[in-house]
Amino acid sequence: MIYQSIEINKNRLILVKETLFSGQSFMWNESDHEGGVYSSVIDGSPVFIKQDNPYSLSVSIEKNALFGIPVRRFFEHYFSLDIATNSLFDDEFAARYPDLAFRLLKLQGLRVLRQDPYETLVTFMCAQGIGMSIIRRQVNMLCRYFGNEVRVADGGRDTPLYSFPAPSVLADADPALLRRCCNNNSMRAGNIGEASRLLALGRLDLQALSDPSLPLSEIRTELTALKGIGFKIADCIALFGLGRFDAFPIDTHVEQFLSSWFSIGAHQKGLSQKRYLHLQEKAVELLGESLSGYAGHHLFHCWRTTEKNMKAF
Repeated sequence: MIYQSIEINKNRLILVKETLFSGQSFMWNESDHEGGVYSSVIDGSPVFIKQDNPYSLSVSIEKNALFGIPVRRFFEHYFSLDIATNSLFDDEFAARYPDLAFRLLKLQGLRVLRQDPYETLVTFMCAQGIGMSIIRRQVNMLCRYFGNEVRVADGGRDTPLYSFPAPSVLADADPALLRRCCNNNSMRAGNIGEASRLLALGRLDLQALSDPSLPLSEIRTELTALKGIGFKIADCIALFGLGRFDAFPIDTHVEQFLSSWFSIGAHQKGLSQKRYLHLQEKAVELLGESLSGYAGHHLFHCWRTTEKNMKAF
């Protein structure tokens, strides 16, 4: 394979590693032989990314376009370099929460990715109630058993990479093998298989749900009609897979920082739909509507890494 190196630079701060490993994507791997090089398969093609400086990254790829979009423009969109992250938290926020604002300054380069909707749907169906390392293991197994293998040279070694499986493949997957890839959870495997069948048959249209004019409530209604998807998973799919940066998912970590940092609610066992929507409403009031989910991901990563000292994987 002959690779070309393409510089991506839109004069926006970007933290490549923190972005790829902040709990929104599980398709990227760091090279075992060259630190700071991250690989994945996109549109059937191996892709390697390396950070050049705080405002620039290089993409090594054999193709000139991904999904018909020129590579540079694809990754500018993928890393949401159109978003000015320095505007996520305004002066009023900084005045009210100066210590937190200082911590968030160090994360201005954290980008919310615009990922493939189906990949995001399945990934977050795998994410219910379990840690990131287990989510990553499930996604890796799905790709290894049901995706297409692409072999690349990594440090002189022939190394396999795997694409994310197509909906038609998971729709017809052997139930026992699919269950094995889903942490041996039969219900989760069945739900993923059913969602994949609906997509393969054209009865679920994720591209239509990507329409920015659709109300978030309508997107949530469509997604929660699928077995295995509640409010939180639906909002994660909207935020990370449908480009809806106004979607604000709430999990245990989010519930905790809303209470601890902003005195919004108090941590309780269980999260009813009514309480979920109430916390979400208060969070949007605090952060503003249009980029509340984008800002929420910054807060989520800040909480896990600076408050709880947790690792992504």
